[in-house]
This record gives sequence, C-alpha cells and structure tokens, in this order.
Amino acid sequence: MAASMAIVFATFNGEKTLPRMLEALCQLDLPQGGLQQVIAVDNASSDNTPQILHSFANRLPLLLLHQPERGKNRALNLAIPYIESDLVVFTDDDIIPDQNWLTLFECCANQQSDRDLFGGAILPYWEKTPDPWLLNAVPHGVTFGLTAPDLPEGPIYPGLIWGANMMVHKRVFDAGHRFHENVGPSAGQYIMGSETEFNIRMVNHGYKTCFCPTARVRHIIRDFQMTEEWVIRRAYRFGRNQCYQDFAALAGHDPPTSLGGWLNCPKWMLRRAIQDTISGHWSMLKGDRSQSVTRRWDAAFYGGYIAQAQEFKKIKVKNI
Repeated sequence: MAASMAIVFATFNGEKTLPRMLEALCQLDLPQGGLQQVIAVDNASSDNTPQILHSFANRLPLLLLHQPERGKNRALNLAIPYIESDLVVFTDDDIIPDQNWLTLFECCANQQSDRDLFGGAILPYWEKTPDPWLLNAVPHGVTFGLTAPDLPEGPIYPGLIWGANMMVHKRVFDAGHRFHENVGPSAGQYIMGSETEFNIRMVNHGYKTCFCPTARVRHIIRDFQMTEEWVIRRAYRFGRNQCYQDFAALAGHDPPTSLGGWLNCPKWMLRRAIQDTISGHWSMLKGDRSQSVTRRWDAAFYGGYIAQAQEFKKIKVKNI
C-alpha cells in the first residue's frame, strides 16, 4: 500500500511569498499515496497571512493552525499531533517546488525504506539579480539556505538536510521526538538551525538519512536578504548555531556548559573576531566592498559563537 503524504510548514508574516508558494502547491503532481494533508501554522502573523491561507482552503487539503508564541519550532511541534500521513514533508513559506517534488520524494522513500530523514535540493530564486559583491562575499549555503549543487544521492550528514526541503517518516514523531523550541527562527538574534539540530539529534538516536537531489525547491530570496546588514546578521545566527552544535557534540546530547579557554571558548576565536572586524573596516575604507563583507561576515560568525558560549556559561553559573 502506498504511503500517504503531508506537507507541514510554519509562516510568520508571509504575505509577500505565500500566494506564490501556495499556488505552486496546487500544481503539484500527486504521489501514489495521495497528498492527505497540508498543515499550515500561522506563527503570530500581523499581516494578511491568515486571509491568504484561508483563500486556498478550497484548493488544498488545508488544516490551518495558530501558534501565538513566536518560534518556528514551536509552530511545527503544534502541528505534529495533527499529522495523519506516513511521510511528512517540511518546508517554508518562501519556496517554489518543482511540479514533481512529492512524487520524487515518494520514490526515494520507497527505494530507501530503511531511511527516516530525507533531504532535497534547495536552489535560489532571486527576487532581483544579486550584485556581484554579494555573490563573491559570503557562503551561499548557510547565508541563503541553498544546498550545494554537487551533493550526491544517498546517505548524507544530517546537518546538510535543511528545513525548506526535508521529509521525515511519521514513525520518528510517533516515538516521541520533537523539534527543540529554543533553536530556530524566532524573534531577535535566534540560534539558526532548527532542522539541523533535530536531524543531528535523530541520527544520534539511530535514525538514518538520505539525500534526494532530484526533489527540488527554489528558495525565494527577497531583496532585503541581499543587503550587507541582513547577511551579517545571518552570520551571527550561524555562529550561535555552530557553538550549540559543538557543545552538544562534546556532551553527546544536550550541550555542556564549557569548551574551555577564556570567555568559555578558544582564545583564538576572540582574536579572529577582532582581526576580521578591523580587516573588514579597512577593506571598506579601501573601497573593496566584497572583501569588507567577507571579513565582517567572519567576524559576526565568531561573535555569535562567543555570545552563545557565554549563554552556556550563564547556565553553568545558574546551576551551581
């Protein structure tokens, strides 16, 4: 019997991209097991997101939920008890999937029946043509949520399965596993990596991964996401995520409270943060915008890492 499928996503103030994304869902080829559910969780939106979602209720098997407390993972966890389908495809409100997206994921799951966590390719859909300085300055993957174009089909490191395009067997959630609500998109300078934290943790519990490069979506990259301010904030959040993962790897489960060294992290990291900050501003004075952003991106990454290490230090002091 063919497995049924569900699509689950959270949305916060998604009125600019939701119509395009939902229209694309309406055009999808249906898998053999059928698209049983599209669960959309409004995560405290203050724009026209609820009205847009309701306008597609007669075209998609929509279940609309509301999570008033900000946080993508809180929204996803709210949806999990409502999932009735065997395969759960997670995505975001700013993607455009290929028409055969679900059928290719279904094929992959059928061929790799011992796998529980599946990732698909994420390509860019630039809202405007990006400036050369931007393309040359920052890593495209972590900055814009794009998968590497050369990732092969088959087993993959769980940290390379990303939330805009991933599928999970429902049996993982039936075993009681949930997303970590202190990680992922939320208000302020949150810790990036809601899905990577989950996937790494699930692999530590014995679940297996698979990458399906032909199951593709395109990530709509908005004009404001191509500014220096935005990409540098992104680097800071990525630094917080990397620190979280490093601490967790040492502990084997939840993060411990120290990596050692001054400021609760290696001394060289603070030195690099200072050096890259100075180098970035010097490059700006010389008119080398791309190099300036690269160095300030690196400085922001280290700054986020150090800030998260300090958060863990506070936890240690509090627990003494």
